[in-house]
Amino acid sequence: MRLLIVNADDFGLNDACNAGIIEAHRAGAVTSTTLMVNGAAAPAAVALAKTNPALGVGLHFNLTWGYPVADPDSVAALLAGDGRFLTRGRLALRLATGRVPMAQICTELDAQLARMSGWDLMPSHIDSHQHVHAFGPVFDAVATACAERGIPMRVPWVQEVAGQGLARRLRRSLLARMLSPAVHRWRGILNWNEGIGSVFDLGVRADALQHGDYLRLLTLAHGSSYELMVHPVNDAEAMHGYTRIGAIGAAEWRCLRTLDMPALAAQAGFQLGTYRDLPCIR
Repeated sequence: MRLLIVNADDFGLNDACNAGIIEAHRAGAVTSTTLMVNGAAAPAAVALAKTNPALGVGLHFNLTWGYPVADPDSVAALLAGDGRFLTRGRLALRLATGRVPMAQICTELDAQLARMSGWDLMPSHIDSHQHVHAFGPVFDAVATACAERGIPMRVPWVQEVAGQGLARRLRRSLLARMLSPAVHRWRGILNWNEGIGSVFDLGVRADALQHGDYLRLLTLAHGSSYELMVHPVNDAEAMHGYTRIGAIGAAEWRCLRTLDMPALAAQAGFQLGTYRDLPCIR
């Protein structure tokens, strides 16, 4: 039986994210989440995690939203003039031109992990906000931290789905090319998922999302372990100023609260679990 991890990103970003994730978890649809430790609602998310112990909680390593956890002077290359993190595009440019010292990425990652540890939460795994660890230096920083701590990481593999537009196909081709050398360096050393997908891969509109879309993703899944990445929020309007995916997040929340995920997983040959259920690398 293959392992299905239904992971909700952005835990701790705000109250709408927290509520959407916990309600979907209590409905049996979400098994795992990743905590954004610099989010305004992160302390509330920690309290919710401790009252829902079956929920796996990883670190959602964040380099593109809000303020750093580390001393700003120690991570200056990651920041804009206002002291906030760079946008993903500006971060990518700095990384591509060698203007972000590896040590600064590691400093911020260590600070985010330390904050989580200070809340008495041991991460089940590490992933990243907006998949920034697809960039080689960030991937290596996350991989090193995972290897040192003996925890898995999410790899944002590319899942090919027929009917995607040209722009999306080009972005995903670039992602695949960036990931290839990093994955090669760490294969056999780390535990990670063998596939990942989300409703974004299907290009489905928020008002058209339905239970069958999740089954379609699972039938396309490859490998013995697969992450179904979700973003449930209970209020699309509350996401203004945070993200452009509030509408699809609210649609996912509505679907996941009524979806029999264990039955759907079994239908596709999966058993639900968390990153802690990945087999250990020998």
